[in-house]
Amino acid sequence: MASTPTTPSHFSSVPPRPSNNNQRHHHNQNRSQHRRNNNRNRWASSSSSSTRYYSPASSAGAGVPSAAATASAAFSSSLSPWLGGQKTQLAPEFSGRRSNRNPGKMNSGGPRAVPNNQQHSKAAEEVLHSLTNAGNDVAAIDSVLLNYRLYVAEDYVYLLKEFANTGDLLLATRTYDFAMSRATDSTFMGKLTSNMIRTLGRLKKIELAMNLFEESRSRGYGNTVYSFSAMISALGRNDRFQEAVSLFRSMGYFGLEPNLVTYNAIIDAGAKGEIAFEIVVKFLEEMIDAGCLPDRLTYNSLLKTCVPKGRWQLCKDLLAEMERKGIGRDVYTYNTYVDALCKGGRMDLVRHAIDVEMPAKNIWPNVVTYSTLMAGYSKAERFEDALNVYDEMKHLLIRLDRVSYNALVGLYANLGWFEEAVCKFKEMESCGIKNDVVTYNALIEGYGRHNRYIEVRKLFDEMKARRIYPNGLTYSTLIKIYTKGRMYAEAMDVYREFKQEGMETDVVFYSALIDALCKNGLIKSSLRLLDVMIEKGSRPNVVTYNSIIDAFRVGLTPALECGVDTSFQSNDLQIKHPSSTVSTFLDQKTDNGNNDEIMKMLEQLAAEKAGLTKKDKRSTQDNLHIVQIFQQMHEMEIKPNVVTFSAILNACSCCETFQDASKLLDGLRVFDSQVYGVAHGLLMGHGQGIWDQAQRLFDELEHMDSSTASAFYNALTDMLWHFGQKLGAQMVVIEGRNRNVWKGGWSTECLDLHLTSCGAACAMVHSWLLELRTTVFGGQKPPPILSILTGWGKHSKVVGNGALRKAVEALLNGIGAPFQIAECNLGSVSTALEWQRYKEWHLACSAA
Repeated sequence: MASTPTTPSHFSSVPPRPSNNNQRHHHNQNRSQHRRNNNRNRWASSSSSSTRYYSPASSAGAGVPSAAATASAAFSSSLSPWLGGQKTQLAPEFSGRRSNRNPGKMNSGGPRAVPNNQQHSKAAEEVLHSLTNAGNDVAAIDSVLLNYRLYVAEDYVYLLKEFANTGDLLLATRTYDFAMSRATDSTFMGKLTSNMIRTLGRLKKIELAMNLFEESRSRGYGNTVYSFSAMISALGRNDRFQEAVSLFRSMGYFGLEPNLVTYNAIIDAGAKGEIAFEIVVKFLEEMIDAGCLPDRLTYNSLLKTCVPKGRWQLCKDLLAEMERKGIGRDVYTYNTYVDALCKGGRMDLVRHAIDVEMPAKNIWPNVVTYSTLMAGYSKAERFEDALNVYDEMKHLLIRLDRVSYNALVGLYANLGWFEEAVCKFKEMESCGIKNDVVTYNALIEGYGRHNRYIEVRKLFDEMKARRIYPNGLTYSTLIKIYTKGRMYAEAMDVYREFKQEGMETDVVFYSALIDALCKNGLIKSSLRLLDVMIEKGSRPNVVTYNSIIDAFRVGLTPALECGVDTSFQSNDLQIKHPSSTVSTFLDQKTDNGNNDEIMKMLEQLAAEKAGLTKKDKRSTQDNLHIVQIFQQMHEMEIKPNVVTFSAILNACSCCETFQDASKLLDGLRVFDSQVYGVAHGLLMGHGQGIWDQAQRLFDELEHMDSSTASAFYNALTDMLWHFGQKLGAQMVVIEGRNRNVWKGGWSTECLDLHLTSCGAACAMVHSWLLELRTTVFGGQKPPPILSILTGWGKHSKVVGNGALRKAVEALLNGIGAPFQIAECNLGSVSTALEWQRYKEWHLACSAA
């Protein structure tokens, strides 16, 4: 395998172009050399050469500011309940994910283009165009800067922001050095420096930003609230929030008082660092007590803290707070709100926000709004709706940006429409938007999803040939693709290259490999890798544990025992064989030494494929192991989500006896009496008391997104139906129907089961037939044709032969219902009955 090239200093993917100004630049070079000598060494200075006066360890509890003694009356609002805890017992994390990242939607870690509204002259735009054409040619860059006369700081600030948008470090550094060589007053220099610090922060060059900040402060022009605010923002953007807080606390030592700009910077740093809202909002309290009233930027940053976990309800409270205080909203406010709604799966509310709320405020969606909407529909696997968003953008003449192009390429690739994906891939560059690592990650993921391994390898080689450097997500995606395809030699090659490039394994990388081990039945190995992961300082998340818990169940069994919610499954349902030696292994010490545990795991997978090792076998002790793993999650304060719940209930359905399932749920009630207490009570067939608790739990689920709610109902109903609690299962599906959990239709003529699991579908069919029976014996004539839509079985290897249809067929055959497969649609069963014959069948069922 060809090795990945090492990124050169000041690398830009724009190829150098010949310039006619080179000769003239050589003539002027000596004249300006002395101006640049003072600035040239700035970028090469080591972080160890200067003293840091702020450190995470220098301030105890730096991550949480001290709350004000008395809350300001101005903050007495609907946000107050959020300071003490959640409104519901089910945390936002319960709305779960199956995987850590979707390569087609994730930012590459580089800058994301944002509007540059900086006031500047027309000449600045000409300079920008000429500098962009200069590419990597340093002589051409300097020639452009010398031959244009820009005198005001705003022009240079405009250029720096543009270079931050496009990710051009070389252009940013040369422009800044040149501007500083011409600066004569401290105000000009301070303004340039604070903006350069922000640019370096956006370009992930945090050490350079820190060096520049300290140099500017020592020379006098950087000891301002604006420089401090820029550095705080840069630290937050680079996941160094504790250091940002320490710097914020140190301002008084230098004779500076935080103002509105500084408070906004620290709140925004928390948002960029994905710090919990409950921590970041403390700075809002402190800000108000200090006499600084929050503005729109303050609330926009607070809204951003809600996005990662999809806390859309809290976003609504913040919007209401802005309305009450008379703080106007802008398109950025709504774009953040839309992003939170998409992360929470509330696509119905997204459309209302875009189509109703924004026009009512005379705010119009832009390319970011529609890009976020498209990505949200793709995440929810509503691909047709995502394509409709693209059509809407074309109708409104909204030009695609980098993010929307990447989302569209990923959408087409996941659908298997590779011709369209490649077309958009090429169209990006024809429009002047360079393909980046995110674009390639999206294509690689799409080809891998459809087992197009040759194309995957070609894309990987192509991106390196074009000097587009793979990131950690690229490598973890490749290893996931190859391990899924049992191509372990290729996976080992990718991992070797990953290590050669000096890249660090993170939670996404570990989780992808643990999931691969689990899907291949090597549970003991996955637990050993989990142990290694924790020892190496990489904290597992709920996705990591979900893979392991899900592996402790037997593979899918025929007919009604197929209780898996397919919305959280991988492309192909796979049999998993749990380990019988987990508790023994948990007590062992892992000897890492100089050995690479990940390589050992991949070698073990290759040996398993060759038949040299055996998969772990299921044991009656597996229920105990699940409780132990759940306890470990509890000790690490990793909150289970709906995927965890589904995996555990699926494990219950695979228990050999009713008593084993009951014992498992009883053991889990210690950690979550609400969710598992209700599940245990319904399994035991308890009466009105447990049903009242279930109703309260169902009420809380209405605050979750639709996919979370349907997954919950599906998993619960599967278990109840499997163990013969048919009355309880029917009560649950009727409750779900009344609460509109499943979007499919329920009418006298047709029952749509597309979004249900096998157990939920059977319980729903049973309830539907009973309702028809009541209709018939009430004297109403039934329709001539009855249809039950089961779907085409998109996860099955044979179209129209999905597990759901088999489960429904088995149920109907068991009760002698005269339904048959519709010839025109493999995804449905239907019957055409005369009224008398239909009534006779129901009479026979009643007699039986």
